[in-house]
Amino acid sequence: MGYYTELIFGARLKAHTPDRIISTIKYLMGEEVPPDKIDPNLPENCSKLMGGSSYFGVSSTVNKLYKESDSWILSSRFNRKNYDSGIEAFLDWIKPYIHYGSGEKNIFAIVINEDDSEPMIYYLNDLEN
Repeated sequence: MGYYTELIFGARLKAHTPDRIISTIKYLMGEEVPPDKIDPNLPENCSKLMGGSSYFGVSSTVNKLYKESDSWILSSRFNRKNYDSGIEAFLDWIKPYIHYGSGEKNIFAIVINEDDSEPMIYYLNDLEN
């Protein structure tokens, strides 16, 4: 059984991110995508980027994927039951395609479940303070 878990995600993807990765992100956002356009390396347990419960402050999915210059920007906030660590599977899958996030350590995701007192923060750079 999974806990309700919120994901706050924001990152610029690398230039020339393959079309199959963009199509897969659209699929994870709930768009209909032909099966042959979905990345075959997508983990089976990967969470869709949607869901909402009244447990968290934002109870509706907020997703935006847009192209700026030669790269894509993905912004997502949702919460759902995190069965089989599906949110973490998504973060592991997408991380190689992230160019940068926010701040010096390039934060790209914040994850908190209903029983946590502090969120888990995901960085591209593991810099010492």
